[in-house]
Amino acid sequence: MQIIRPTIAVIEADEAARRLLCSLLSSLDADIQDYDSAESYLAADLSTLGCVIADVWLPGMSGLELLRRLRSAEASPPVIMVGEETDVRAAVDAMRAGAADFIEKQHMDLAIPRRVAYLLDRAH
Repeated sequence: MQIIRPTIAVIEADEAARRLLCSLLSSLDADIQDYDSAESYLAADLSTLGCVIADVWLPGMSGLELLRRLRSAEASPPVIMVGEETDVRAAVDAMRAGAADFIEKQHMDLAIPRRVAYLLDRAH
């Protein structure tokens, strides 16, 4: 029997930040797919999706718009939003829209791997 690993989708426009997020998550037992926009993520087929990590401020469709769209879907994965420490309004909006968490970018190295591992454990 083949074990299917969950997929973590990382959606971040900034290439360096996207690589950092993928690197932080590489120790988890999951496949990591990265995208530079909400639109490129939505065009992908992610049937084994375990978690989404999205920047609040994406070009085109914003991370908050993506979150609202995902939460309105029948089977929505948990979504962690990331943003700057000054994005208090965005953090409040994200939590009200159903985000699993809002993590400030300067705290990603500690918080992201732990939070994603917790969400993936809860899904199994």
